Amino acid sequence: MTFRDRIKGAGIALALLIGCIPIAIFLTILASPFWSWFERNVKIEAYGHSGPADWCYLVSYSLLITLCASVWAYGRGRKGRS
Repeated sequence: MTFRDRIKGAGIALALLIGCIPIAIFLTILASPFWSWFERNVKIEAYGHSGPADWCYLVSYSLLITLCASVWAYGRGRKGRS
C-alpha cells in the first residue's frame, strides 16, 4: 500500500466520520418513538421533554459508523478480488 493510498483512505474515513454526524442526528430524532418506548420498558432515561438524551445520539452515531465502515471494508475487499 502506497502513501497515497493511505492518505486517500484516511480522507475517506474522515469524510465518513464527519458526514455521518447529521445523518445520525436525523435518525435519532426520527427514532424518537423507539427511544420513548425504550425508556418506558427498560427504565433508563432516554427521552426527556427536549427529545432524546445525549447518549441516544452517540448510540445512533456509533451504529451508523459501524455500518458505514463495514460496507466500506466489504467494498474494499471486493475490489481487491476483482
